Amino acid sequence: MASGLPVFYVRPRSTAVKVGIIGYGNMASAMLNGLLAHGTLSPSDVIVSSRTLSRMAPLVERWPEVEITTDNGLAARTSDLLFICVRSEQVPAVMNEVRPSLSPSGHLVLINGGVSISDIDSAAPVSKVIPSITAEVGRGVTLVHHRDDVGPEERGRLEDLFSSIGQVRVVDEGRLDAGTCLTSCGPAFIATIIEHFARSAEGRGYTYDEALVMLTETVLATASMVGTGRSPSSICGAVATEGGITEKGLEVMRRDLPALFDEVMDVVLGEHVRTGRALRGDR
Repeated sequence: MASGLPVFYVRPRSTAVKVGIIGYGNMASAMLNGLLAHGTLSPSDVIVSSRTLSRMAPLVERWPEVEITTDNGLAARTSDLLFICVRSEQVPAVMNEVRPSLSPSGHLVLINGGVSISDIDSAAPVSKVIPSITAEVGRGVTLVHHRDDVGPEERGRLEDLFSSIGQVRVVDEGRLDAGTCLTSCGPAFIATIIEHFARSAEGRGYTYDEALVMLTETVLATASMVGTGRSPSSICGAVATEGGITEKGLEVMRRDLPALFDEVMDVVLGEHVRTGRALRGDR
């Protein structure tokens, strides 16, 4: 690659550091449960802070050794690797709260696509990570970007952590937004396609549930073919015969899908820009 950055790799290795997580929404839950389930993290090495204790009840039930708190400062003080997993508009307030507790020898990780690393005032080195909810099943792609002050040891430790629950791609920060649309937003977009495709079979001989089972297996099988090196166009060519029923369906999709996905990408990227400007107070 021209940038000299690694593309995909899998390099699993467990970590022996104390990991703190501030904010426990859907993404933090998927990320943490994936890391714990794959043995990358030990529950006793994790502290999670959330203003709502009830949100963490399922976590404690499954992993009773995980420490929970409502004190963000405590999580910051006791962690070597601290993940900030709150909404974009909450990041400035959380940073003001935890900054006095951060150790310069620690490592701060921002799990948020709407906040730029340049907006983070921290003596500790900072990385930005965009995980996927699919981390919960040990699959998917995690995007990573490091600030210049993140050393080789810290880089390797963070990348190793996420390589245990999928693939890791290290990218420049300017490429994170488009990548987020593919890898982090992507599961929702793909699930929506699956849902509506399955719904189209209702009233045509199948129930939604029956269609969903068949379609899900077809999606998994097709993705596996692409994963082994088959290009999407070669799969289409192998299925569709000239003038056949598949070709007729593809004509509709090729007519409508390019504009649809361009619009989806434009909306997502535009929202990233809007959020960043709002947080910086840009006019």
